[in-house]
Amino acid sequence: MLVPLQVLTIFANLFNKFNLTNRMYMKKLTVLIVFLIVFCQFGLQAQTYKLNKEIYNHSEYVKQPTDPNNPAVAGIASFFIPGLGQIISGETGRGLGFLGASVGCGIITGIGYAQFVYSNSIESSSSTVSTDGVPLMLVGIIGGAVVNIWSIVDAVKVAKVNNMYFQDKHGNSVNLNVSPYVDYADYSLSGKNSPVGGLSLTLRF
Repeated sequence: MLVPLQVLTIFANLFNKFNLTNRMYMKKLTVLIVFLIVFCQFGLQAQTYKLNKEIYNHSEYVKQPTDPNNPAVAGIASFFIPGLGQIISGETGRGLGFLGASVGCGIITGIGYAQFVYSNSIESSSSTVSTDGVPLMLVGIIGGAVVNIWSIVDAVKVAKVNNMYFQDKHGNSVNLNVSPYVDYADYSLSGKNSPVGGLSLTLRF
């Protein structure tokens, strides 16, 4: 949905009163988004996953019917709302970290866009286009894309690793091994050994 130019101008004026267009504040916003991205890696309640990932390798995950988390659903959830996949997998703090980083990137992008529109509205008589706010927009857009992709990949890993922990804790991991079987046995009246072939089935709980 397009935002009217008047609304963007008012929005930019409000931020301009607080001197948001100077270089120092842009640096502060950049530091803020970096902090939010780093924070999403650790989270407020991510101790469970942080411990589990040191023990389990997500690439060795084998799906079981009793697994509490669905990695595909977690990844799709984080695609639409960054951090949601982590939250539904039990890592609320980690998910809120990703969500906060995504919101922060959106705010930074909005501020940069408002500055760009405002600077060009007051210089409408000039033939040149002002680039004020463009660096801030790029920081927000690139940061948002990184957070979104990172959140999807991380949500899948969190679901798999926590499922592996659940399998070990509740002892419901099942391994099924099928291998060919060949033996010789005397099943004839002539006393000659005949080869016998089949499959060997091993089931471990």
